Amino acid sequence: MASYPADQVFSPPELPSYLKSVQRLEPIVGAPNDKQLIGILSIIRAAQKAAEIPGMGDPVLIYRLSEHLFDAQMARYLRKYPATTFPENTTYTPPTLPAHVLVKLERVVGVPSEEEIIRVQDAIRSYHQFSSVVPSMFDPHTNMELTQHLFDVQMARHMQRARQTRVPQHISSANLTRDIVQAPNPTEEPGASDTNNFGTGASVAELVQPTPDARFCDAIERSNQLAEQANELIERSNVIFERSNQLVEKSGQPEEQPNKLTDRFNQLFERLNQHLERSAQLAQESTKPVEKLGEVLVNINKVLVRIQHAIIRNHKGNTLRALDCLVNEKGETPAMSDVTSKISQMPPIVPFQ
Repeated sequence: MASYPADQVFSPPELPSYLKSVQRLEPIVGAPNDKQLIGILSIIRAAQKAAEIPGMGDPVLIYRLSEHLFDAQMARYLRKYPATTFPENTTYTPPTLPAHVLVKLERVVGVPSEEEIIRVQDAIRSYHQFSSVVPSMFDPHTNMELTQHLFDVQMARHMQRARQTRVPQHISSANLTRDIVQAPNPTEEPGASDTNNFGTGASVAELVQPTPDARFCDAIERSNQLAEQANELIERSNVIFERSNQLVEKSGQPEEQPNKLTDRFNQLFERLNQHLERSAQLAQESTKPVEKLGEVLVNINKVLVRIQHAIIRNHKGNTLRALDCLVNEKGETPAMSDVTSKISQMPPIVPFQ
């Protein structure tokens, strides 16, 4: 696999205005640094969240951003692990994960197994959940290191598969070698350079070392490159297919969100009804002490009226005019009361003779 030159330029796709406010992506010269990779990942997360809103998704933009991320991660991989390094002799060290990530990653020595790659994928999925649930527990730098580590181990496994599926380079030696036998010219005297046994005049047979034909070597090299490029395209298509599946899964979430909002509204409305019922109960209970107070006041009024009547009736010096001092339970005197006023208007009773 040929390494990228140090002056290789990776240009990002054109971003819409709502993504430019999140992060501005500049062309990358050579292998990207941490900040540049974090910027690409931040833009991809923002674009995927925008895709959850109906009418805001742009699959072409997400594809181009994923391709730009692939190029940047490949350049970083080739700088860290040169093409001359064999995967069997390479150690891939994962980043240090925080304590709230339950998946534990260990160093990968040599070609990673499927279980080791799956464990890294599980760690990334587990860590991405904190970006939406508890954003303060999500570190973009740790996410960048996890993503690059997954790329590294996947690339190591890809290189191993590519080496195992290469076209065999051995071709029949009859086609790649030629024997040249030179006999001495009878008209020429043998020289020192024409004999193996100096001074004996014996003829010499010069055997040219077998060398591969340049055309066969070029064909083999080109076939290897084509096979390697095909494997890379297959790997990239798998990555794009996996991310497209993620987008399809996320596209179903907006349909679920209105149902969640409706359920939430119903819950709030039900709680409001409960509060109104409770307030009505409290208002009804608050009237009971007032009613009891009214009953007590009526009783007190009756007692006071009877006390007044007793005082006036027991006073020996009272005349008939003292009757005007008497009041009933309503506070009315005999002259004011309807009952006593009717009695006073009746004709006097004539005694029977």
